[in-house]
Amino acid sequence: MGVVMEIYNMDVINNVSLPKKIESHIARLEGTYNFKPHIGKLPNGDIIMFVAHTHAEECITTHTAKNSPRALASHVVMYRSTDNGKTWGWGHHVREMVGAHEPSVSIIDGTIFVFTHFQGDGGYPDSFAERLYPYSMIFRSTDGGITFDKTYIDRDFTGAADDEKIYVPRNIIKLSDGRLYTGVVVGNSHRAIYSSDNGASWAVEHVEVKGCHYKNVMRSFFTESVFFYTNSNRFMMLTRVDYDYAVFDSPLLFGPESGGKTGLDNFDGEVLFESTDAGLTWFPLRAVGFPSLMFPSIVNLEDNRMLFTYTVREIPPEGSGCIHPKVGVQAIVIEEISDGFIDFDLSHDVIVIDDCTPASMRNAGCFGNTIMTDDGYFLTPFSYPLIDEDILELADNKEYMKEEVFDYYASLQNTYNYRYKDFVYDDPRQTELYLRRTFSALFLYAQCANKGGIATAVVKWKL
Repeated sequence: MGVVMEIYNMDVINNVSLPKKIESHIARLEGTYNFKPHIGKLPNGDIIMFVAHTHAEECITTHTAKNSPRALASHVVMYRSTDNGKTWGWGHHVREMVGAHEPSVSIIDGTIFVFTHFQGDGGYPDSFAERLYPYSMIFRSTDGGITFDKTYIDRDFTGAADDEKIYVPRNIIKLSDGRLYTGVVVGNSHRAIYSSDNGASWAVEHVEVKGCHYKNVMRSFFTESVFFYTNSNRFMMLTRVDYDYAVFDSPLLFGPESGGKTGLDNFDGEVLFESTDAGLTWFPLRAVGFPSLMFPSIVNLEDNRMLFTYTVREIPPEGSGCIHPKVGVQAIVIEEISDGFIDFDLSHDVIVIDDCTPASMRNAGCFGNTIMTDDGYFLTPFSYPLIDEDILELADNKEYMKEEVFDYYASLQNTYNYRYKDFVYDDPRQTELYLRRTFSALFLYAQCANKGGIATAVVKWKL
């Protein structure tokens, strides 16, 4: 096997029911530019994990790029553990997923489903995309991940117009009637897709989301959503929402006033929805957490409890309710009360799975969904930045606020065409946010001067 776990202690912030420290173990996978991991368990107990892997050195020119003449080559790498996550084999490229971004895995009755997105045009399109516009795909394996067939979630499949964006949620779920279900983003509208033959074919239905809509932006409430059943068999969805543009007919329970009007999607948040008709109609119940909380996962526990894992994608706005305002992956135990209210209490017993991203740098994805292994432990993967000390010192001192420093490093890479002048706004706070974010990206994603990168780790832990 390739990687063995080491001892790793996790802090619990404002502990009440949990100890101050949770002893755990971590496996840090080899290599850089392995990020945005997603994990699942096969019926035989094998754990498989899919990660995005980007090659900035393979950038080539393309006529479909909008922000740069270059395309960013990406593909998916799969890892496997046969001992409940204690050790991990070397990753291998999935042939069918060359060009794919941001994989997420669902395993249903032994069949593996992997969602990926393909950037056919836009800011940094992938040269291997088969469509000249952004689209998604469902990869399906019935042989444990040896081979995959695929379903194109494109304009022909969804009926999307040329100016409507296509995107997908983070999982596929088995409904109580045995059908498979997931959603599709089509511009500002929603589609549900159902399968009665284990994902071999899919039927598309229009979906109504009541009580809310997006204004002045092309978004949908299926964006990066996660579907789940509560222990009382209620069908729920947690979904990423841009609070600056989402409009709710009635005040959203626990909803923030806005995401801060920064223009950065790192300040999106999560909203809980419910459906009572197998996913054809959805309505919002409440906001969850604070702006910058995203990429959730749910593990059903005993009684009325669930484990809620999430990423803090950016330093949350002051006063928004985050008791550990550091970028990384955290978890709490949530509870479904007898009256149906689901209590996401983030004021105590916050488990810090990862917070290693320096405050002066942007994160490297994080993402960490959580699963439970056959031996009763949790496994949570996450990605994190690897930045050389001299670059980190520059970031800590906010040297990126100097035009000559920012533009010097920007000139050492070819992925991003941006320069300092592109981020000068009337609002000094917005200027700093954009400069910090892009300065980090030069090293995290563009491999600037080989002084940074992204790595993936897996934590095994128990309450």
